[in-house]
Amino acid sequence: MYVFDTAIFETYLGLPLPQWLIPLMPEFEVLFVNYIATLWGFIPFKEDSFEIDLQKELTKISSGFLIDEIVDRLILKIECQKSKTKNCDDIEKQKFYVYSGHDITEISLLLGLGFKTFIFEKESMPSVGSSIVLELWKSEDNKNISISKENQFELYYVKIYFYQNSSVENPKYIGDLIPECQRQKGCPISYLIKRAELLRPKPDLKSYCNQSVNTAIKFKNSVIIFVSFFVLYYLNNNKY
Repeated sequence: MYVFDTAIFETYLGLPLPQWLIPLMPEFEVLFVNYIATLWGFIPFKEDSFEIDLQKELTKISSGFLIDEIVDRLILKIECQKSKTKNCDDIEKQKFYVYSGHDITEISLLLGLGFKTFIFEKESMPSVGSSIVLELWKSEDNKNISISKENQFELYYVKIYFYQNSSVENPKYIGDLIPECQRQKGCPISYLIKRAELLRPKPDLKSYCNQSVNTAIKFKNSVIIFVSFFVLYYLNNNKY
């Protein structure tokens, strides 16, 4: 896998690849994408194969902390439209907040948001310079409704865009690829709040990662992931 990752960046930098590697690159790319999809939890596992919900646990590990932090920031932004607490001094004026990461970080965010895939065009990893943008919007449909603490989140939604690379001027709207966000202006903030609560590592990330797991379960799960990976490789290899 690291061979492919290195080869991709050498290509971006205009460096020559070994001749033996060039014809294998398409196959490596498909294999790498399926490997990441399996490891990150995009590919569902049969529930009776595990004593735990493995797909949910993988999503918690890879995405839970990130999606929780982002949603908490969105909630604070909404609450500060009405409140004038000390915590609102900075965020009330804030228009833009940026996270910097890798292609894996983008994949984790997409998984946490509820996307079923991170492949929007060709079967490949997110490109260098790509980005995901979440825009917080307030609905104008209910502008005459009195906003209270109880209903404030019902008026807000999030639009999700994907910039394929740094040269793209018009991003692709991908919010409607989430089932709960289809046929709407965007993703209801209430959906994202529920999503963050579902995936939040409890009681916190460090404690969650340090919890003991039965050795037999760990071995069984590792074997199934290992076998699944090579089954995917076999299936993809037989496409050619």
